[in-house]
Amino acid sequence: MTKPEKKSSKRWRKKPDRQVTYKKQTVDRNIDEDSLLEPEQGIVISRFGQQVDIADENFESIRCFLRKSNEVPVVGDRVWFRRQKDLPTGILVELIPRYSLLKRPTPHHGVKPVAANIDLIALLLAPEPAFSEVLLDRYLVAAQASNLPVWIIMNKWDQPDDEAKATITNRLKLYQDLGYPVYYISAITGEGVEQLVNDLKGKQLLLAGQSGVGKSTLIGYLFPDMQIATGEVSENSGLGTHTTTASRLYRLDEDTYLVDSPGVREFGLWHLTDDDIKQGFIEISRIGEQCKFRDCKHLNEPGCAVLAAAKKGVIADSRLANYQHLIQHFDQPFL
Repeated sequence: MTKPEKKSSKRWRKKPDRQVTYKKQTVDRNIDEDSLLEPEQGIVISRFGQQVDIADENFESIRCFLRKSNEVPVVGDRVWFRRQKDLPTGILVELIPRYSLLKRPTPHHGVKPVAANIDLIALLLAPEPAFSEVLLDRYLVAAQASNLPVWIIMNKWDQPDDEAKATITNRLKLYQDLGYPVYYISAITGEGVEQLVNDLKGKQLLLAGQSGVGKSTLIGYLFPDMQIATGEVSENSGLGTHTTTASRLYRLDEDTYLVDSPGVREFGLWHLTDDDIKQGFIEISRIGEQCKFRDCKHLNEPGCAVLAAAKKGVIADSRLANYQHLIQHFDQPFL
């Protein structure tokens, strides 16, 4: 006797197919082929499931549906799209080849693309929530793995007193000496922001940082006509509250773009190799070429040039300690 089919629950019931085939690819059923205009170039400024917002050459936003494709568009992608006549909608036709792609690992979905065509990562720090060099070095490793330079930006510079400023400046001098640009700004008062923006002209950057460091406040300062949700630092935990839920691209001027990304917990290192970790510490990677063994991890191996350099003060103790921690625990997510 055949068993009766089980009825699927309402929660898991498959939704009816609301799409039709268009040239062997999939588009929303409301898009009529005859209504599509000639292809135009644009840039993806945000994505919502199977739809993206694309900015045209005037940076006017058009909501576009995706064709069924193996390549998934992300914020920052340059694309060809076709808009629908007399409507603010269209379809994404084709991705223009990228020159860079920033990815991040996810616990259950492998490695996920975050943003395309990024020139650099602007890493935002703040006196509160207090930054740590371990957290900073993790970001530098993640950026190096994507071959992206990092600019370090200390925000909320209007808050600490002179003594605290001196301490922070001294801690970040180590990174300046390694070649990382460091800026001190206040997104509240505007201190240092103009110089930063001038130096960023002509670049497409991704703004990253721990929750509560003021990413949304900075974007609100740069784009005062836009309503940007901002969060506060919790008095109990000292940590920031998340306000950004999806990546979004903003235009500073005709050739300068800023991508706002989710918080620091979105960037883990567990997909990287030992060599990736080493390359993220540029001075350790360089001196490590002199080690006796090519696969030296710079922990306690004989003939280790890195350990010898650290004893001479050529490598900062904090950097070596952070490297050794990450090389043994990089599979742990951000805390």
